[in-house]
Amino acid sequence: MKLRKILSILLVAVMLAGVFGGCSRNIPTEQEVNETGGQSVNGSENQTDAKGTQAPEVQGGGEIIPEEGAKLNFWTLSGYLEYGKAVAELFEEKYGVTVEVQENGLDSVNKMMLDGPSGNGADIFMAAHDSFATAKDAGILAEFSETASAVVKDKINETAVKTVTSEGKIYGIPVSIETYALLYNKALVTGEPASTFEQIREEALAYNNAGENKFWYLTVPTDGYPAFPFLSLYGFQLFGADGSEGDNPGFDTPEFLKGLETIASLKEIIPIKADDLKMETMSLLEQNFKDGKTAYYPIGPWLIKSLKEENIDFGVTVLPTLDGKPMRSFSAVQNAYVSAYTKYPNAAELFATFLTSDDAAALLYSKSYKITANKDIIKVEGLKDDEQLRVFCEEFTKSVPMPSTKRISYYWTIAQSVLSAVFDGTLTPEEGAQKAQKDFDALVASE
Repeated sequence: MKLRKILSILLVAVMLAGVFGGCSRNIPTEQEVNETGGQSVNGSENQTDAKGTQAPEVQGGGEIIPEEGAKLNFWTLSGYLEYGKAVAELFEEKYGVTVEVQENGLDSVNKMMLDGPSGNGADIFMAAHDSFATAKDAGILAEFSETASAVVKDKINETAVKTVTSEGKIYGIPVSIETYALLYNKALVTGEPASTFEQIREEALAYNNAGENKFWYLTVPTDGYPAFPFLSLYGFQLFGADGSEGDNPGFDTPEFLKGLETIASLKEIIPIKADDLKMETMSLLEQNFKDGKTAYYPIGPWLIKSLKEENIDFGVTVLPTLDGKPMRSFSAVQNAYVSAYTKYPNAAELFATFLTSDDAAALLYSKSYKITANKDIIKVEGLKDDEQLRVFCEEFTKSVPMPSTKRISYYWTIAQSVLSAVFDGTLTPEEGAQKAQKDFDALVASE
């Protein structure tokens, strides 16, 4: 799927060492996670939250015990149904708990807000991480026990953990990750791929032929998602350092202005009108890459499977540097949450924790061709040997999680008009920055 656009329509170590590194904390081992779903919460007595939901029951030795007769309902996102059914079957084999699975698209948070209180919602449901703040504020998420929280911190990539954390408390399981990496066409790029954007720019000026649709480098600089690596290059932080400052989009900063200047400079090597460079036309850019007319194309992992099926000779490398600075793409995490209204909190948390197991991560890859949020992918069958997807894992460690503030929709709207104008030269970067802030203030005032 086209990551950002779909999200916005419907709602809207370090490096390889960090990806492959093991864990050294004195919390559940891999075997314990796979077999028990975690250790104990404080004490063994049941605890009850404001909605009357009991915290998971534990016995001596730290094993979470599912309620007798528990039956669970698991809502997956689009493209995850086969994975959901497979992991549910494996969970039932291990724990004897039946899990009904259904695909619910990207509107699961809205559905849970309606169906959860009436008892018709899921016990565990998946949702894109940028809806986390909305879901938490609506009270539909169960706070994880210390047991499950420890498992999340131990098993999951630190960047992903931030997307389910609020005020030090954890509310979900990061399941899969998506971010940008740089695809290159081996028919055009001989030898090692470029590591700097300066090299790409120089090669583009020598190669480009608009009349023949030949462009050395293509992206969509008119949209806030693919443009972000350029906007953030000099330190621009959208909605603050952790993306939660809804009153602070950062449009009035010198870092944002510098980013807009970089967007304007892309016109030299992408001599295409802004109207022809939109998320709706990305399929044309992808086809140009498949046809061997584009050398470099930054995109997410969702395109990789079709490239392999069509026998395109391509490679994947990390995003290049520009002016000596690394590009950092937006990233998205698809999370699984336990409903605050579940009748079976023990079984639901056990199932959620089971999603961090290596077996579940392997099913995520084999059934849905998705990348696990687990930090130690060297243990994940299939994924550990996938050279292309492993690059996306590396890029994720330095990516910026898409802000989860409710005002993120304002960014997408503002970015589309401002970036298009700056890219086409109808607005200067200075005028673009001023317009962005003015438009944001107007949207806030209209609330």
